[in-house]
Order: sequence, then C-alpha cells, then structure tokens
Amino acid sequence: MKLRLEFVLLIAIFVGLGGFAAYSAEQSGQSSLGARTTSFSSSDEGALALYRWLERTYGRVDRLAYRPFGLAPTDGLLLVLGPSERYEPAEVADVVAWVEAGGVVVVADDVPSPRSQVSPLLEAFGLRLERIGQVVRSAEVVHPALGIVPVAELPIQTQVAVTATNQPPTFAPLAVAAGKPVVTGLRYGQGYVIALSSLYPFTNVGLRDPAAAALVLNIVSWLPSGERIVFDEFHHGFGPATDLRTLLLSHPLGWAIGYSVAVIGLYIVAGSRRFARPLPLRSEVARRSTGEYIDSMAGMLRHAGQVAYAAEHYRQMLRRRLGRPYGLSPALDDEEFVAALAAARPLDREGLRRILAALRRADLNETDLLALVAEADRLG
Repeated sequence: MKLRLEFVLLIAIFVGLGGFAAYSAEQSGQSSLGARTTSFSSSDEGALALYRWLERTYGRVDRLAYRPFGLAPTDGLLLVLGPSERYEPAEVADVVAWVEAGGVVVVADDVPSPRSQVSPLLEAFGLRLERIGQVVRSAEVVHPALGIVPVAELPIQTQVAVTATNQPPTFAPLAVAAGKPVVTGLRYGQGYVIALSSLYPFTNVGLRDPAAAALVLNIVSWLPSGERIVFDEFHHGFGPATDLRTLLLSHPLGWAIGYSVAVIGLYIVAGSRRFARPLPLRSEVARRSTGEYIDSMAGMLRHAGQVAYAAEHYRQMLRRRLGRPYGLSPALDDEEFVAALAAARPLDREGLRRILAALRRADLNETDLLALVAEADRLG
C-alpha cells in the first residue's frame, strides 16, 4: 500500500520541526546563559572551560543540577559562582553542616550584599561583600595558601571586597586590592570557606590568563583526597523539572510535540469535508432597500447634472398620480389633461398648468425643482 503524499509530507514536517526545535533550544539556551557564570555556558562570562579543564585534570567533577539541592559525603569542594537564584535557609543550613563536617565551599560573586544572591550563605559564615568605590583589575597575593602554584598577582575585575562581620580568628585575607581583601579564607569546623569578590578568574575569558589558572589550581589543592568537585548549577535555575508543563514549555522535545500536534490539527482541518452545504453569509443574501436605490439614483443624477431629466420624470409621475383615480390617459397633452382632471374634481387649473409647464423648462435648477415638487404635493 502506497503512502499518501500528504502523510509523507506530514512526517517530513514533524522531523523538520523536531530538528529546528532542538537547534533553537541550543541557540536560545546559550544566549540566555551568556550573562551567567554557569558551567553550561560557553560564552565569555560562562564557566564551561573551567568545568572541562577540571574534569580532564581531576576526573571527579559533577554538576548539582536537575535534582533536589543536597551535598553527598563524597562531595569535597563546592563551587558557587555568581548564582542567579537566592539561597534558601534550608539550603544554607545544608551547606554549613557540610562544611563543618570537612567540606570546602568556594563562593564568588561581584555583587555587594545584600543584593547578592549568595548573601544568605556568606552571612552564615560571618562574611559580607561590600563596595570599595573603585574598579580594581588586579590583586596582590598576601598569603602562602595561594603559593602552592606560585603566583604574585591575580587578575581581578571588581568593585567589591570581602569583609568579616565579627572578625573570627580563623579569617585570613589571601589577596588584597586597594587595601581591601578580595580573596579570603576561613576555617569553619573541619572545613574551609573561600570567598572571592570577583567572578573573572573562573570565566572562560579569565582562564586564558595563567595567573587565573594558578589561582584555580591553588584553590582546588584544598580538595580532600578522593572526593568530587561540584558546580552549584541548582542556583543558576537548573533545578528538578519533572512536571509535564515544564517539559512542554522548556524542553526541545516538548516544543517538537507541540509543533507536531499543531501541524496534525491543521492537516485534519484542511483535509476534512463539510457535512452539508455552507450557509451563506447574511451580507450575501441581504437585498438593497428602496431607500438605498433612491439615494443612489439621486446621487447619480445630481453628480451628472441631469436636473431636466429628473424634472421630466417627476412630471410624468405627477400626471399618473393625479389621473389614475379618474382613468385619465397619460397620452393626453397638458391642456387636455388639466381640462379632463378639472371636470372630474375640483382643481386649481392655473396652478397645475403652471407647474407642468415649469417642469419642462431646460434651465430649471435644483432649488426651483424642489419648490415645484412641494407645490405639486399641495395640489394633492
């Protein structure tokens, strides 16, 4: 059995829409991630290069994405890079407990508190991000903790510094710029908190600088042996998505399904047959009224300047209207018609004779014609 041409075209459209949806999702996804330091983004501000570099170097790298927020005992270092969603109290408590048990959290953002989405997490450790009033592009390393891979100056592009709210004894500036700490370390329980006021060293464009790569290697050196590096993508909007609405609206497969349903519906509508004759529109069956006919004829005569024609037409109508009740022939001339009509009924002979004569005038204008019509109406 041969396939119908329409069915083949429908399959082709389905496949084409699916491919287009997947391609559009990739392009729109990259553009929407462009301004966020996420390991899914390949733009200059993204962190995909960092993820792939650490994955190739250490092998034990994971993303906290598309699942409920939580840290496993095998997670050793958590990278929180400029999240776009705020930390909730329960999530802060999970991270604090995990750090106390020996985890290392690296928190980086260049937005001052409290506007920074990571402020609740930093405040739990007694840290804040404060504006320093000027843009700094480099920072001096002042602590040997960043000396495992030798580096003296770090590429830092920020207007924010890291400060401690209560100056705990385990708080230490690791790099400073303009006299303010921009990279700090804090011992907390059995773990560590490393806070940075710049995202630049972790970005795809920043990692091109060898000093930024050295900073990352020095930070990762705190990773406990045998444990994983985890990128927090949950707070970049990559949370669990299990409902059908999210699948249909936010996933390429859902878009392809929606497009396909729309195309199939159009195919069914276009190929269907009517059950009866179509009903005509009211405008198609409506007839013109007598008033419209009169208005149109009057407008045509007026624009054509046919006053004499209209006067002659009215003169004949007047003779028929007056003579019909008495059986008078319309072929009579005006004198005979007036005499016969006067013999049949009381009549102003001179008035009717003058009206009929005036209606024959070639120089009759519209005003005179209207006056004669009014006078004739008074004759009955």
